Amino acid sequence: MTGLVLQTQADAPAGLLEPWAARRGLALEAVRVDRGEALPDPRELSFAVALGSDASVIDHGRRWIRHELEWLRAADGAGLPILGICFGAQALAAALGARVFRLPEPEIGWIEVETLDAERIPGGPWVSWHEDGFELPPLAYELARNEFGVQAFCHCRHLAVQFHPEATVEIATEWDRENKYGYGNGPADAAAAAADRLFDAFAERAGLPANPSVTET
Repeated sequence: MTGLVLQTQADAPAGLLEPWAARRGLALEAVRVDRGEALPDPRELSFAVALGSDASVIDHGRRWIRHELEWLRAADGAGLPILGICFGAQALAAALGARVFRLPEPEIGWIEVETLDAERIPGGPWVSWHEDGFELPPLAYELARNEFGVQAFCHCRHLAVQFHPEATVEIATEWDRENKYGYGNGPADAAAAAADRLFDAFAERAGLPANPSVTET
């Protein structure tokens, strides 16, 4: 079973998603959307993950952003489960008909969220780094929020989160080269454990088996 990773920049890779997928026997295929690499037919995939970016969904002048939004709409129409992360969550929300907007101030650092399902969407700790927020898409259910607004939602087989469950300490400290936000000294083990639970929750919603290589008889 293959999942497509929509990557938009070199320093925002799949991170913790890679060992999680390997444990489940899932393959991940990364496509650099920002470089104009071709996106496959969503009907050929088992799921997709839309990663973060320092770009903004609001910037409709960038061709690759329009292309990603169009692909996400097509993927939703094809019934493909999508995990949206930060920019990817904002893009998924926009593709589903929600408004994306600039926050009064960025949300950066280690955060906690108020969750409606702590078993599947832990309250934290989470790495956060974003400047945009979004309204809840039509027919979506809010799963978590904080003072900055919606932090997680589900819609059909999709799951979207504003924070970065995929970010390792190495990835986060690469973003924070001046060490302003203390990612390197944060609760990395707890964040990784929370990420595994969140990824499992997405897999459950997406209908992905625990181990695709094992079939029932």
